[in-house]
Amino acid sequence: MGLRTKLLLAFVVPVLLAQSAMAGGEYAAALDLYNKKQYPAAASYFEAASLANPSNVSATYYAGYSFYLAGRKAEAIKSFWRLANAYPTRREGIQARDFLKRLDPDFAKNDGAAAQPAAAVTASAPAKKVTARAVVDALVQVKPGTGKLANCTPEFVAKIKEMLVAMPLPILKFWLAQGGSVLIAPSVVEHDMRIQNTMPRGWGDGYDWKNSPALTHGTQVVIGQYRLDSRTNEYVDTSEEIGVIRHEAGHAIDHCLGDYTESGDFKHAYLLDVAKVPDEYRQRLDYFLQKADSGPSETFAELFCFHMGGETANRVEICELAHKYFPLADKEVQKQLAKF
Repeated sequence: MGLRTKLLLAFVVPVLLAQSAMAGGEYAAALDLYNKKQYPAAASYFEAASLANPSNVSATYYAGYSFYLAGRKAEAIKSFWRLANAYPTRREGIQARDFLKRLDPDFAKNDGAAAQPAAAVTASAPAKKVTARAVVDALVQVKPGTGKLANCTPEFVAKIKEMLVAMPLPILKFWLAQGGSVLIAPSVVEHDMRIQNTMPRGWGDGYDWKNSPALTHGTQVVIGQYRLDSRTNEYVDTSEEIGVIRHEAGHAIDHCLGDYTESGDFKHAYLLDVAKVPDEYRQRLDYFLQKADSGPSETFAELFCFHMGGETANRVEICELAHKYFPLADKEVQKQLAKF
C-alpha cells in the first residue's frame, strides 16, 4: 500500500468528523472542496483558515495534506513544518512530523535547524540557545515568479531577512510560535492572483494591490520586490520601501495578540489621540484616521514599525508624525512590547 493510500485511509474519516464540529468561513469551504477532491482549491482555503486562526491545527494539517495531494510538494512541506514546529507535542504536530520524514528530503537538516526555534518557544522544550537568524530562516519562504516578473534577487531577500533579524528575538519567537510566516514574492499579487484588481483599504480610487509593496493576512506577511507604479504603469523595485516589512509585521503581531487593536484600552487611547491631531496634519495622517477598525489597526502597525526601526524612503516622515501625534496609542503599543 502506497503512502498516499495509507494517508487517505487514515485521515478522510477525521475530516468528515471535523466538518460537523467546525462550520463556516474558509474552513467549511475547504472541507467541502476537499471531500469533492478539489485539492488545489481546498489547500488555498485550508491555508487561509490556518493563517486566520493559527490555533486551528486541523486547518494547518489539512493545508499541508491538500497541498501534497495537489502535487505542490514545497508548499506542503512548508505547512507541515509550521505545524510541527508550533505544536510538536500535539497529535497533529506529531503526524505532520512523521509525514515530513517521508516527504522532505532535507528532513534531517531542517529537523535540527528550522524545527529548533519553534520548539524552543514552547514551555516543554529543553533550554537551548536560539538565534534570531534561525527563527527568521524558519519564518521566511521565497516564492518563485510566475513568469511575468523576474524572481526576487538574493540581495532583496537578504535585506528582508536582515531587517527581521534586527527585531527583538522574543517577538520573532512569539510570531513563529503563532504560525507566523513571511512570504517574499516578485509581487504581492503573485501570492494570490485573485486580489490583483481589488483595492487595499484606505487607498484612493485607481489603485489596487498591484500598486502595493506588501500585505498581511492573519499571521502571514507577504512582501513583493516589485510593484506597479500608477504614474508610469511600469513595475518598479520596492527595495527603497523595504521598511514596510516592519509595518506589516506590526499587523501580524497585532493578530497574534488576539487583535489587540480591537480592545477597549487601545481604542480609547486611539480616539483620544485622534481628537487632538492638529488640523494641519490630518490630511497627512489620513491613513491612520480611517473609520471603524482600520484606523486603530494601521496606527498600531505604524507605531510598532517606529519602535522596530521605522519606515524607509519617502515614508520616514509619516512614521515619525504618527509617533508624535498618537502618544497615548503609542503607550499602549509599548505596554504590549514590554510583555516580550
